[in-house]
Order: sequence, then structure tokens, then C-alpha cells
Amino acid sequence: MQRPMPGWTWWQTCAQTARLFGSHRRLFLPFVLTAFVELLLIGGVWLAPHQPFAKILAPPIRYFFGDRTLHYPWHLWFLYHAMQQTSVVAATLVGAFMTGIACVMVRQVHEGHPLSFRAALAGRHVRYGRLVLLWLIAWAVTHGTMLLVVRATPALRAAPWIQVGSLLALQALFIYLIPAAVFNGSPWWKAILQGIRETLRHPVSTLALLGVASSGLIAFSIGVPETRLAQWMVRFEPELALAAVGGRLLLFALTDAVLTVGMAHLWWFHRAGAPAPVRAAQAQPALAEVPA
Repeated sequence: MQRPMPGWTWWQTCAQTARLFGSHRRLFLPFVLTAFVELLLIGGVWLAPHQPFAKILAPPIRYFFGDRTLHYPWHLWFLYHAMQQTSVVAATLVGAFMTGIACVMVRQVHEGHPLSFRAALAGRHVRYGRLVLLWLIAWAVTHGTMLLVVRATPALRAAPWIQVGSLLALQALFIYLIPAAVFNGSPWWKAILQGIRETLRHPVSTLALLGVASSGLIAFSIGVPETRLAQWMVRFEPELALAAVGGRLLLFALTDAVLTVGMAHLWWFHRAGAPAPVRAAQAQPALAEVPA
């Protein structure tokens, strides 16, 4: 059987992912839980200047970021700035694990089983420690490399495009680590090799889907940088920072959902040659939450 062209592969995957989210709202649940944890972390940062929380939360913020970040209106701007840290903490605590759960739910669709968040949790395909370790390795390498890229391209006109391209390339390199660990049951070191090999075997479809899924978040990050947000707060209203925080959190959750489910579909599509029909999962009872 002749394999379809890479462009057709990622386009079918995008359509499949959209249909799946439209017909199975519970597929959003892992990403809603991750976003909720990050919202709690942001809420903790917001409560830091207020008593009685200031005694515990204010000292570390004051030590690392200065006393000004604890006073209005800069504290509102700091909420936006602190999302760099809260997103990493939320991903470490629950995000990596929930990504694995979402991969198992995609597997349920491809195997014709009822789509069940509870069954995915009860299964043994998702190992918390293994997925967290993979996430931390990928984040550390990506973060360290991007710091070097930013320092190497400070005065270039094309610096933003170089940085965006470098980030997409690094994300593509590590995007299959968790699917490899979940679908193959591989140990962490083997999942790294299998994930990187998957990207190198299918670079066009992987980069195409990654670029489409990440385009909204990239545009938001470029359009609303921290310096510009600070200018808008001075010019208009300081509370604009809250809208920026909410928009970024919502957009990040949607991007994470589309990217995770899309890449999991792409993993199966690379092996099957065609995506599994969504109706295979739809044919099961809608309320079936407990596996037989």
C-alpha cells in the first residue's frame, strides 16, 4: 500500500482532531485539569501581597524578583511575567501525566474502545515518574538551548524569526517522547531515542502540524510581550494585565490540547497509513466511563 504524502497526512490529522474534539468534549478534561492547577498557582502569586498569605508567599517573590513586584500596579504585571514559572510547575505536577492520559484516550479511539478518562487513569500505560522525567529533560534541553540562541542573536533583525524557528525545531525533536513512552511502554531513555527517531522519520508532517497548532500562541507571545503590556498598563488600565493572563492561559490550554491529541493521532497515522474513523469511538455508549 502506497503511503499518502506528508502534507495530506498532517491535514487529515488536523481534520480528525477537530472532529474528535467536536464530538467528545471529555477529551478536553486532561487539559482543563492542567490549566486549573496553573490557575491555582497564579492565584497564589496574586495572594502573595495580602495577609495572611504575605508571611509565607511574599518573601521568596521579594528575594528573586524584588519588592516592587508585590505592589500595585506592578504586581498585576508580575502575574503575567510569573506565568513562565507557573506553566513549568503545572506541567511538572500534572501536565506531563495528563498528556499521557490524553494519549491513552486517543489510543482508545484508534482501537475502537469507548472514550473514557476514568479507564485511562485506571490503566497501567501511564507511569507518572517516567513522564515527568521525560518532560523535565525536554524542558531543560529546550530552555538551555533557547537561552544560548537568544544570547547569540541579540542585534540581528531576524532574531525573532530565528528564535521562533529554533523553538519549533526543538519542540518537534521532543514532541513524541511521551507518546513513545505511553504507546510503546518504553523506559525513559528508550522513549527519548524512539521519539527523536519518529521526528527524523516524519519531519514534514510533524513540523506542519506543530506550526499550525502553535501559531496562535506564538502570535500572542509576539503581540503581547511583557514590555508592551507594561506600556499598555500605564497608558490605559493596569487591569489589562488580568486580561492578558486569562488570554494566555486559555490559549495555552487550547494549544496544548490540539498539539497533544494531534501528535498522538499522527503517531498512529504514521503506522496505519490512515487515521482511524471517529465513528469507531462514537458507536459506543456516550456514558460508558468504566471499562468492562
